[in-house]
Amino acid sequence: MAAGEPGEPGDQGGYGFRFLPQKTFASLSSQESTGRLRQWSMLGRIQAQAFGFDQVFRAYRKDDFVMVLLLEDSEKYEIFSQPDREEFLFCLFKHLCLGGALCQYEDVINPYLETTKLIYKDLVSVRKHPQTKEIQITSFIFKVTAYDSVGMCYPSRKSHEQTFSYFIVDPIMRHIHVLYHCYGVGDMS
Repeated sequence: MAAGEPGEPGDQGGYGFRFLPQKTFASLSSQESTGRLRQWSMLGRIQAQAFGFDQVFRAYRKDDFVMVLLLEDSEKYEIFSQPDREEFLFCLFKHLCLGGALCQYEDVINPYLETTKLIYKDLVSVRKHPQTKEIQITSFIFKVTAYDSVGMCYPSRKSHEQTFSYFIVDPIMRHIHVLYHCYGVGDMS
């Protein structure tokens, strides 16, 4: 997991986190989204959680936490630049398009775009710059995988392109939103 510098110089302590059960993510529970997630075989397997933390957040080695998408041998691969492929919005879109084990793919792109936009807006924090009035993203986003002595243990013991965990850090509110998915068959009911 990404580490920040402790709040006080010389302090070797870490962050303290508290679960924020009151924070809900409407984008994952709306009737429209649940229908799409069910069709894409992700319902019940994709979740978002929020956590508060108690230190000032300072990111470092951000690139260590951004994983590059796998190269595809496609004629149209170069439509998106490599920097575009590293953006959270693109990764989220790609994950939704690929879906789960029994994904029923859409014939049109709009449901993917709409759902991606809803989830993105629910997870990422923005603010208006006081002087320029431009909208700025204030969240830091990390793709997280944890290992133990046996191998990968989070977000699953089985590695798969569609098994992922993103920590979206809001340094202003001192919140972390966690979006994760474990590849498999989602709720079909």
